[in-house]
Amino acid sequence: MPLRPFWPWAPTHFHVAPGLVVHVSSEGGEEFDVWAGATHRSALEPLAGLPIDWTRFDG
Repeated sequence: MPLRPFWPWAPTHFHVAPGLVVHVSSEGGEEFDVWAGATHRSALEPLAGLPIDWTRFDG
C-alpha cells in the first residue's frame, strides 16, 4: 500500500488483507506499536494468538 510515512522518525509498515488494515511502527529497540482496524471483529481473530502483550485487544 503506497502511503507516505506518518512518522518519519519511526519506520512504519502497513499490512492489508480483505477487511483488515494493520499499522506497525517502531522507534528502535525491541518495542513496537501495532494498530489494527477491521470491518468486522472476526478479521482480528488470527491476531489474538500472537505472542504479543496487547495493551488493548477487542477482537
